[in-house]
Amino acid sequence: MADRHGPLRTGRFVVEVGGVEVDGFRVVDLPARFTKEVEYREGSDPDDNRQLMGQTEYEDLTMKRGAKKGDTTLFDWRKSVDEGRMEEGRKDLAVVLQTETGEEAIRWEFTNAWPKRYDPPTLDATSEGGGVATEDVTIVFDEMTRAE
Repeated sequence: MADRHGPLRTGRFVVEVGGVEVDGFRVVDLPARFTKEVEYREGSDPDDNRQLMGQTEYEDLTMKRGAKKGDTTLFDWRKSVDEGRMEEGRKDLAVVLQTETGEEAIRWEFTNAWPKRYDPPTLDATSEGGGVATEDVTIVFDEMTRAE
């Protein structure tokens, strides 16, 4: 029986790109958010520097999904960036963690997201049983927010 009162499980989530749900994602690595420190010291201060808060930055969002015949969603999104069509390339993106019953639990939203890297599947005829062909995408964005 599932634990209804403990932490949420990581295996049930959806990804929305430009307001449209894109299925088949196997792994989503949500980015860390961090603030750089800036050292500061006035002339009359002792030898120790003060650590002030600097600029907040984000790591990249990385996602992997199973490649499917006829579904070129991620490839086409990256192609719009290659061709300089930034209006098509920049999209709002959301990753939604769900409860065991499929209800929205936590939503991470990424504004003006665009794929800086697209990796097609690695094909390996020597893998036992044949692995799943996955395409990977690395996303950069302007801002990340969390809603519940």
